[in-house]
Amino acid sequence: MNERFVVLGVAPARREWFRRVGKWANEAALPVEFVKCISVDEVQSRLESGRPFSALLIDSSANGLDRDILELASSLGCSPIIVDHGLVDRDWQELGAQAVIPDRFDIGDLRSVLAEHANSIRRATSVTGADLFEQDTEAPTTARARVIAVTGAGGMGTSTLAMALAQGLAAQGERRPLALVDMALRASQAMLHDTRDVVPGLLEFVDSHRLGIPDPAEVTASIHVFPERGYHLLLGLRNERDWVSISGRALSAGWTTLLTRYQSVVCDITGDFDGAVETGSDDIEDRNRLSRMAANQADLVVVVGVPGAWGIHHVVRTILALSEVGVPCKRILPVLNHAPRQARARAGMGAAIADLTQTRIADAADLPSPIFVPTRRGLEATLRDGDPLPSSMTDQLTSAVDSLLGSQVVLELDSKPQAPVPEPVAVVPGSLGAWSEDD
Repeated sequence: MNERFVVLGVAPARREWFRRVGKWANEAALPVEFVKCISVDEVQSRLESGRPFSALLIDSSANGLDRDILELASSLGCSPIIVDHGLVDRDWQELGAQAVIPDRFDIGDLRSVLAEHANSIRRATSVTGADLFEQDTEAPTTARARVIAVTGAGGMGTSTLAMALAQGLAAQGERRPLALVDMALRASQAMLHDTRDVVPGLLEFVDSHRLGIPDPAEVTASIHVFPERGYHLLLGLRNERDWVSISGRALSAGWTTLLTRYQSVVCDITGDFDGAVETGSDDIEDRNRLSRMAANQADLVVVVGVPGAWGIHHVVRTILALSEVGVPCKRILPVLNHAPRQARARAGMGAAIADLTQTRIADAADLPSPIFVPTRRGLEATLRDGDPLPSSMTDQLTSAVDSLLGSQVVLELDSKPQAPVPEPVAVVPGSLGAWSEDD
């Protein structure tokens, strides 16, 4: 027989269905090669090994079963099939399973499920590089909320201006509430809002999406409400190292929840956007997953800086980094915090940003003119008392964002340009040197 099914299987110890499938495979009662795994981690290793698999039979009570492993299997052409013993009430197909089969299935049931959902594999088949390294989107293609990301180097007032923007947009009386989401590695919104504890926060919110979509009450339990400022707040990471606990696919599901629940989402993000393409490191891309996702999904990215050579240098660096990951200049708004009131000084800073970007970015002419936010006295007391931020901080920034975004609220994000993929470069004959047997 030239074709057969190569099936991965994982289940807790002494599961009867696991033993039956192994017996059918050994007796050649089914055209199946059954690869037994002892854990979900082993399943992941085998999936990423490059060998093609037809299907994954996974027990509904297996430790580590979540949407990550199901979507990984699907992305590599291995159909995830849940063997359900009826003790766990969960929407498996919403999590990514292609089929669900009761644990008391017979040989005919398994044959039918494999024939319908799994691809047979030739014994001499091969896998191409494109099959192995198909890029994961990790984010929804459409959004029902407008997204504004606020970023900048440390000490620029980025988090405070994210609060001001959220308050200003919320004051417009949108049909649904507005969310301020702290997605920075060194999260500071909990301190600025004096929440005393960072629980619940982003970790709990994302984790609630690992095994399904939580009900509205569970989502509400993760969100803090600040009626005096008009917005809802999702707190960030408790420690910078906690990014290792963020699951990409669960984050994508949580992101979809935010976009469907809120009218607008303001994200406070770190100004680091390097990924595997830029650095050759998947770990760096995972570390920057929050900022990369928010920046690429945002309808507008606000880059915050301060006057002076140091501040303008960091604004330009952030604009260049955003451009490298595919964010066009027309979606980047420079903002200079603590700006001087003199028109001549402001014009000089705007000209400096324009000159420094035009030599490095092709579409730098589309970059909007900077917004200047003056210093506000008594801001520390306002934050300490939990009062609304002054209109001098919110009005001008909100008006600029509105003018750039327009009145459109429901936005299609799949049409936005993605980060450019480098083209392979041919090796010139002789450029690598030469050798002979005599050498």
